[in-house]
Amino acid sequence: MTAESFFRSSGYLRDGVIRDLSGNPFPISAFPPFLRTLLVADGTVTKALEAYFWEHVDVRQLKQELSVPAEPVEGLRYSADQPLLNREVSLTGRSSGRCYALARSILALESLPPHFAQAILEGKMGIGELLREQGVETYRDIVNLHFFHHGQPAETDLSILDGDVVSRSYRISVSGVPAILVTEYFPIGLYSS
Repeated sequence: MTAESFFRSSGYLRDGVIRDLSGNPFPISAFPPFLRTLLVADGTVTKALEAYFWEHVDVRQLKQELSVPAEPVEGLRYSADQPLLNREVSLTGRSSGRCYALARSILALESLPPHFAQAILEGKMGIGELLREQGVETYRDIVNLHFFHHGQPAETDLSILDGDVVSRSYRISVSGVPAILVTEYFPIGLYSS
């Protein structure tokens, strides 16, 4: 059983490991406790970060673009001719300026309620905050966990994060339709103090 499938029903994986891109194992037990909590949480990460680090966390939009993908995006339900929204944000402490996480999302806007899609396009809040604030019924399914050594190539630029990084990817289904893929990247050292 993979860590991803186990985390659907439990937050404890005694001998669980996450592998880096070379296939080398990294034990989940070695992660700081709060970071392990974030990896299995199905709520709003921004609010959890604010409570733990005790400061307001800003969702800073780094990139947002609509495009029709050249290849199908596995895990989302959308019409092939419809553009997907690619969005990248940082979750940054307002007082400290520390980047607690980087999040990359792909959204099938046609599968979202129109008011939610519009709010996302305006880029004023994080996805989790909007889902909660607008009362959108969702289900989150962890699909992947990865470990990245500092400086190791990744599928996205992680240069704004310091040190080794752990990521989790999950799919958000809205009204039973897989509509959003999110990958969050957390700098491990920041959670060790």
